[in-house]
Amino acid sequence: MDAPTGSSDHSAFGKKVFFLNPPAVIGEVANALAEAEFEVYTTRDHAKLARYLKKDPSCLTFVNIDEGDDEHQWRSWIRSIRDDEATRLAAFGVITMLNDEQKRNYYMMELGIEGGFIVVKIGAAKTTSILIKMLEANEARGRRRYVRAACPPDATDFSCATEAGTLRGWIKDLSSVGMSAVFSAGTTPVPGTRLKDLQLNLRGVRVILNGVVVGSHDASGIGMLSVVMFEPASVNDDKREKLRAYIRKTLQATMDKALALA
Repeated sequence: MDAPTGSSDHSAFGKKVFFLNPPAVIGEVANALAEAEFEVYTTRDHAKLARYLKKDPSCLTFVNIDEGDDEHQWRSWIRSIRDDEATRLAAFGVITMLNDEQKRNYYMMELGIEGGFIVVKIGAAKTTSILIKMLEANEARGRRRYVRAACPPDATDFSCATEAGTLRGWIKDLSSVGMSAVFSAGTTPVPGTRLKDLQLNLRGVRVILNGVVVGSHDASGIGMLSVVMFEPASVNDDKREKLRAYIRKTLQATMDKALALA
């Protein structure tokens, strides 16, 4: 599995992508970006986001400049973050319903935003295509191929029937291609073990697939931590969608808490 998100090595782990005050069409777009393995968040609190960027400036934020009564507030907001030494590495893009050439020139030429001036009235599919190209140009994935989420211990569990009995445990981290997991005491399978009909319980959503234990190590405080890769042939589109939906929901919930504390 890929290394966890949130590391300081953003070239390896990519950038968090925020949509500030997203219009309705961005809901569909954000889901498509998550399916493309970008780490996507939404928020409607620009003050909390500004404080969060002081802790993690290497993010790319798309600002809906149509929000509110005065578009100039977003010019000032972006400029203030650019001028702050703690957040000068933060990157920005613009989303809007209005194809205003004067505004485009200001944001692109004077402010020098990296994420483009994107007119979303062209529809979700076209907007998604443009955003994917923009995110790839900004290396938002980094070297990471798959986004993964840290799972609260009380939110997930798994089970797998074997000839030796039923294996159970909880999921520590989850991606669309695998997981790191803790098996119940004394039942950790050896690397190379195939787990047929492995049932994941993701906060009430069940996903049944096959997996292979590829390694394990002693993790401080939780015991043996095993890495399980899912067999691609056992993961159809429906199952992959369920995995990604849970990952995105978990990441957003974690981010909401982080923004509340910012």
